[in-house]
This record gives sequence, structure tokens and C-alpha cells, in this order.
Amino acid sequence: MIHPGAALATPPVPPTQPDQSQPPVPAKKKGSIPTPAQYFGTPIGTDGFLATWDKMVPYFQLIGARSDRVRYEEIGKTTLGYPYVLLTISSPKNLANLDKLVATNTRLADPRGLSEAEAKKLATEGKPFYYVQAGIHSTEVGNSQAAIEWAYRLATEQSDYIEKILDNLVILLQPCQNPDGIVLVNDYFAATAGTKYSRTYPDLYNKYNGHDDNRDWIMLTQIESKYNVSILNKYRPQVFQDSHGASTGSPRLFTPPYLSPYDPNIDTILVQETDTVGLAMQRGMTAAGMKGNGWGAEYDYWSPSRQYCVYHGSARILTEAAAAANLAYPQVSTKLLGQQTVDINFIEPYDSNTWTLRNIIDWVSQAFYSGLEAVAYDTYNWLYNSYRVGLKAVTRTSPFAFVIPSGQRDPQAVLDALEIFHLAAVEIHQAQAAFTAGGKQYPAGSYVIYTQQPYAGFAKTLLEVQNYPQLLQYPGGPPQRPYDTTAQTLPMLLGFEADTITASFSANTKLLSSIKPPAVAMPVTPPSTGAYAIGPESYGVFRIVAALQKQNIPTFRAAAQFTDGGRTFPAGTLLVPPSSAVRQLLTSQSKDTGIPVATLGSVPSVPGIQLKPGTRIGLVKPPDNMPSGWLMWVFDQYGVNYSVVVASDYADLAGKYDAIILPEGVSRNSIVNGLSATNYPPDWAWAFGVGTTGWNQLHDFVTSGGTLVTYGSGTATAQTLLGLPITSTLPTGSSSDFYCPGSLLSQEFDPNNPAAWGVPANNPVWFVSDDAYRLTSTTTYPVEVVAKYPDSGDQLQSGWLIGGQYLNGAVNGLSWTVGKGYVVTFGSEIGFRTWNRSEQRVLFNAAYYGPSTKLTADQFQRLGK
Repeated sequence: MIHPGAALATPPVPPTQPDQSQPPVPAKKKGSIPTPAQYFGTPIGTDGFLATWDKMVPYFQLIGARSDRVRYEEIGKTTLGYPYVLLTISSPKNLANLDKLVATNTRLADPRGLSEAEAKKLATEGKPFYYVQAGIHSTEVGNSQAAIEWAYRLATEQSDYIEKILDNLVILLQPCQNPDGIVLVNDYFAATAGTKYSRTYPDLYNKYNGHDDNRDWIMLTQIESKYNVSILNKYRPQVFQDSHGASTGSPRLFTPPYLSPYDPNIDTILVQETDTVGLAMQRGMTAAGMKGNGWGAEYDYWSPSRQYCVYHGSARILTEAAAAANLAYPQVSTKLLGQQTVDINFIEPYDSNTWTLRNIIDWVSQAFYSGLEAVAYDTYNWLYNSYRVGLKAVTRTSPFAFVIPSGQRDPQAVLDALEIFHLAAVEIHQAQAAFTAGGKQYPAGSYVIYTQQPYAGFAKTLLEVQNYPQLLQYPGGPPQRPYDTTAQTLPMLLGFEADTITASFSANTKLLSSIKPPAVAMPVTPPSTGAYAIGPESYGVFRIVAALQKQNIPTFRAAAQFTDGGRTFPAGTLLVPPSSAVRQLLTSQSKDTGIPVATLGSVPSVPGIQLKPGTRIGLVKPPDNMPSGWLMWVFDQYGVNYSVVVASDYADLAGKYDAIILPEGVSRNSIVNGLSATNYPPDWAWAFGVGTTGWNQLHDFVTSGGTLVTYGSGTATAQTLLGLPITSTLPTGSSSDFYCPGSLLSQEFDPNNPAAWGVPANNPVWFVSDDAYRLTSTTTYPVEVVAKYPDSGDQLQSGWLIGGQYLNGAVNGLSWTVGKGYVVTFGSEIGFRTWNRSEQRVLFNAAYYGPSTKLTADQFQRLGK
């Protein structure tokens, strides 16, 4: 039998899985705790068996009720309403003293005013916190199953080994970070047992973001992300173990050290501690005879969207276990599994042709206990290093601060950024009077983020420009692929200004305890000949548009710039005829967003549009398509009138939708063939293929007057559908010629084009392995350029780009007239994970503009009357 903890444990050596025949009898207990096998009726790790969340939660509650080592807590409800669970596990003495231990951790993490002697004393009195979570990616089933055994063993085992760990540590065990996903995946797996159907849930295993659910740890849009952050902010754990699964051919278990690079905003002590725990895990597996494990490959330490914790004092320990077959069945090959060559970071190949769910649980359990040992046997240094990390942060000398000026063009962008920082425990000050910093005058109300604070690194990595290192696989070779994206510059993504101030300055500022929109006052009611006016500068205006649409209030947009009362209003300005209902709605919306409303004494004589009442937006969402999932979240937040286009809709698209969106990842195959009715039950008929008939019906929807908006690979699909005369400007050869794996690039928008109303003329665009185009004909269809890359210069704004010259002068956004239809295409991803909200407004612009009624200057001046 393999023994987790054998490398460092003292006798008796703990077994891989608890003895499931007869539970031990602890000295202190509130009641007997059945073994996992007794409770679930099947041993955990049995081929073809996955415990489900509806059974797991009561089991964890039972353990919490009957063990004096475990506290069960429901942090809140998930997106779909399931319990989000945390188990706090330690010795009874530590749990009784938990508040003081948390206070010690908090004090060490923020050492302002703390002497070195006091810190050393606290380091001898406190206990490190080890936070481990499983199940965030729900098809990576082994970790959440293993967590059942971890909870049972830690709650019941009477051994010197376990008791020493519990005496020295507080373990925060989150058995599933994505409960919605475990319900969808494991319940579907159980429901399809014994059928002809595929056993893997085919759609997003989170309502909105699926596998992207741990790419949300900078924008913090999802309730599960906010719960996770609340745990990290409360307990300040020294270690955060993020337990995942990989492909069947991967190393049996990956742990740190990571591949280069690491974000320089991660403290170097944490980088070293990460390596320490990862290698302790590797040592434990090797000593236990577990082969096929590796480190220092594929996964880097760069992107903050996956590692909020490292900017908050926790070493992030990513584990990635190789998958078995069909979720929970043995992976069997005719040859030995995995890499069979020895390397310095892969020292012992796996020596079997079979890999099972039980193997996964054994490997991840060994790594978990070895990780616990690495901290439990060195508590003083882990606690004192928390102080050292905090001390380096609060004594930072450069930069001195970031300043976000008040009165910016997009108050929604500023509000969203400030809310992110506030959730992330970043201290935000607001100027009570005008001040000068870096040679620039700032008005009262401006926001200041001083960098001499514990978690300024999080703000810094989001506010600064990223310069990703030019890493190659070998000298002269192709680029070394980053694991995720290379840029996250929030001012470019959202569209606001933030200045880096290097030298110290004085300002009268107040620390904010909450974030509120800037105060705005409603203007006087316009006369009957006038209207309320709302500029298009903020992407938040589409919340107002959606609210107006919901109440069926006539809404207009000026198609050209105009002036009123000495103020210039840009093309795209919203005009709403006055009424008591309108005033009430605009008052509420303006207060919530900080977006100002103006009064026009008379409506200008310029061309314009009237939005179609109740504009119906259809979203083409193939199963497991994350870009469409993110759009669903945005639309739900804004209150947009949309629905997912299902297979039965294609027979009457025009009767159901005014505009249809094809996001990244929508292909002809996903529309024509879709899910196979042979492999999936009738419940999934909405996603079955619509055949060439449906494909042609989509074509006819456009040419008969419908609106189509596409981006990323969805544009290539539209090109095939409609015969758009565009060709890629990018080379088709090696990535050494052109490479852009998630960066912000230069862009020139035409703000007079309806699709770009309100977008800054030089708004950067998000590009991740996308495409750029050259028009091959301007006569096939009437076409206008909405956005293009500059003719020359550095195309990179933030991140990493190779071969930027291929973008010179290339077109990106185009608006077309195809038959009677209106089509807007973008080669880049204008809707990426809700990140790039400034440019994402083109989706709203296009979707509302296409179905609108076009008005002459005379008609517009009469507001369509």
C-alpha cells in the first residue's frame, strides 16, 4: 500500500485512504462518523462511481457536527443556488482559539506599526493557515472526490502524524469551489449510467463561464469568485493549494516549481515558498513510489486572473492530475502512459499502462499531505515570512502611488475598477481638495492608491502596462507559450485614466470604507420641444438603454455631433422624450452609475435613429462555448432582452430575433452538426445540428433584413456564410513570424460610425490568437471600416506581440450591408471574459443600431413624430 506522508511522517505511517471497514474511535467525539464507504454505499475512487454534491454536503455537515476538529460553514449560495462550503479543520484547541489565530495572521500580513521583535513573538504564537480547494473545473473529478477522504481522515484519525499536523496548522478545506459544476457534471454522469449516451456533461459547467471560472480572479464578476476572495481576505492563509486535473497524457501529477516567467509583482519570498511546497510534494510522491510526476513545464506564474492569492500573501500551489478515461473509468493503453524519457524536472516515468480514478485520488492525496507537512513542520518561518512579505509591501518606494483622476469620460469604468480594488482589500483614498502630483494638477474627488500598503501589488499589476519577456522554446526557436494571457492593464480594458506617480507628494485624502458612484444631479425637466440627453462615452449607458427598452420608452440616438447650450454632444448621444416615468428611470440609473443626464431645450436637426422597441437579441451559443457564456453574464447584468438561439428557432429566425450575435468559437460545424442526437439525450435537442437547411436559414435571416454581429473566429464563420470579401493579413507559417497570445494592441476607431459610437478614437483592442484582414473588394457589398490597426508604429500596447508589422494598416472592425441586412464583423475578440468592456460596447451599438429606424434630420428633430 502507498503511504501519504511517508517521506516525513513519524510512525505509525498513515495509509493512502482511510480504513473504510471500521472507523477509529477518537478520544473526543460528538458522535460516530461513518466512513465514506459506509456513508456513500461505495468506496470513494471506485471505477465508474462519483459521489454527488447532494450527498457530499450532508456528509460534511455530519462531520462538522460530530468532530471537534472540524467546523462546517456555508459561505453562501452559488449562482444556481447550491451551498458554497468551507471546512475549517484543526486541533480542538486551535479551533477554540481561532479568532486569535486569525487576528495574528492579519497582523503579520499588515505589519505597519509592528516591530520586528513583536513579529517574531507573533510567529511563535500563531499557526499557519493552509487553504486547499478542489473541484473548480468540474470535469476534473478526482480532487473533490479525494476531499471527502481528506475531511474524514483529518476528522477521525488518531495518530501522532495527523495530530501533529492539526496542532501546527489550520486547514481551510473547500471540497468544491464550483458546486454548480459538480452538480451538473456528476449528476449527469450518474443519470447516463448504463445508457448509450456520452457520460461527460457537454455544456458549460458553470452558468456563465465554465472552464474560465478561475480566470475571473481579477475582475471578480462571479459570486463564487467573491466568496473565494472573502475567504482569502479573512484568513490570510500562507498557502493556497489549487487542485486541478490535466489531460490523460500529462504527467501523473504536476506541482510547482513553475515554468518561467513569474509576474514581478509577486513577492520573491512567495516564489521561493511556492517552489518549496511543490518540491516537497514531489519528494513525498517519489518516496512513496508514485512515478510519472513533473514540474517546471507548461504552467507559469504570470497571469493574475488565476492567482489572486499571490498578491495577498499566499503561495499558490497548483496541482494538475492526469485524467482517467470518461471521467471515472480506467485509462488503459497498449504502452506505458505518459512521458517515458527522464529529465531534470521529470525524474521517474510512470511504469504502468493503466491509470484509474483511485490512482488520481492516491496521487493528489499524497501531494496534499506532503504539502501540509512542509508547512506544519516549519511553522515559525512560514509565519515570520508573512511578516517579511508584508513589510516589503508597506515599505515600497517606487512607485509612490497611482492616481485615478475624477471627472473622467466614463464613470462606469472608474466605478468598476474601484469596486474590484475594494473587493481585493486594496486601500483607496479620495482627495478632499485639489493637489499636484508628478507635475500634474488633480481635482478634488480624484482617487489615490498609495503603494505602501499590504496588497498594492494587486493594484499595481492591474494598473501598469505589461512587458512580457520574449521567451523562446530554444535559441532561435518558436515562442514559449504562456499558460494564459500576457496582459491585464485595466485602464486600457475598461477605458479610464490612471497615472503612475513615482515621487512622493502631499494631498489631503480620506480612506474610503465603501465605493459609491460620483454624485450627479438631475437637470431640470426639458420642455416638450426638448429631450433628456445622455452622452455615449460610458459603456454603462447600455444599462440605461436596456432599462428604457424594458419599459418600452421611445429612445433615440443622434447620428452626428451637435451642440446645445455651449456643450458639444458626440454622435451616438441618447435622446429620450420627457415624461414622469422617464425622469424617474433616469434619476435612478444616473444615481447607480454616476453617468450624468443633460437637458436639451430643443432637439437638434441632425440625422438619427429610433431604437426598435424591445429589440430582440439572439445569442448563438454552442455547448461549452465560454465566450457566449460571458456574454450571457453581461447581458444579464445589463438587463438586455436576449435569449440563446436554439435549434428549433432556425425555421423562423426573423420572427424571433432582430439581431443575432456569433461570438468567438462559433463555427459552421457547431451550427450545422451541433451535438449528436446519438450521443446525447433529447434534453439537448436545443443544441443538435440544424443541417444545411438551418445554415441557409441563417443566411436568409441576414439578407432579408436581420442584423448579424460577429467577432473572433465567429467572423470567419460569417465570411463563409455570406461570402465576405476579406482575407487574412497574418502569415500562416510558424509562430516565430506572428504571435499574440492575449495582449492589448493599438487600434483606430471611427467614432462617427454607428458601431463605434462612444468608443475612444484610439481605444486598444484585445487580441488572443485572432485574425486581422484586408478587404479584397469594396463592391461586393457596401462596407465601412469601423476600426483598423495603425498604418505603422508599435502595435503592442501591453503584453506580448511578435510580428506586429503584419498588422500595419489591417482592418479589424467592418460594417456591411448584405442584401437588406446589417452585419458588423471584428477579427479580434471584442467580448473577452468581460475584461475589455470599453470596446465591448460595439456589440451593443451594432445590435441596437441594425434593427433601428433610420431618421432624417427633420424626422429626428421631431423625434419620429
